[in-house]
Amino acid sequence: MTIDQAALGSAVKAVAAAAHADDVAGLYRAVMPPAGTDTPPAEVAAWFGSLLIHLALTAAASSGLARGCPRETVSEWIGEVLGPPPTPALLRAADPGRIDHVEAVSAAAGYSRCREYAVDLVRVGLTDPEEDPDARGVDAHCTVTNDKDLRITVMAMLGRLAAPPDGRG
Repeated sequence: MTIDQAALGSAVKAVAAAAHADDVAGLYRAVMPPAGTDTPPAEVAAWFGSLLIHLALTAAASSGLARGCPRETVSEWIGEVLGPPPTPALLRAADPGRIDHVEAVSAAAGYSRCREYAVDLVRVGLTDPEEDPDARGVDAHCTVTNDKDLRITVMAMLGRLAAPPDGRG
């Protein structure tokens, strides 16, 4: 499958716009392949993999961080942009009648795992061209591309880390 680069560029901008606007429905529309539900499964995987790496490259370019910087530096930058990860207590307080402690702990752990994947993916974009990407970035790309639940969360994070399409941020 050949990925339409114009469609991919439009999708990256749409994901960033939806993420910055907290538009969940817009985010789901933005990540869809150009042919939508008519896209064959193998092409869907290629689309999501390409979109994920382009979002990571865009976020890395928006970061202002130096190529080859330590993982901790990337993690700190992501923490500054996204804010602190939610705690189980904060998640439970959002809807105590519906969210029990176990669900809140699981959701907080899942969010933290997605952030770690985002760190590893942004680091791929900050790798010197002469170096091989860190194996964690490659593993993160494979894991996130193949898990629909992780994929939308990590893409939303990367979209928020990317400069908004209107240039304000």
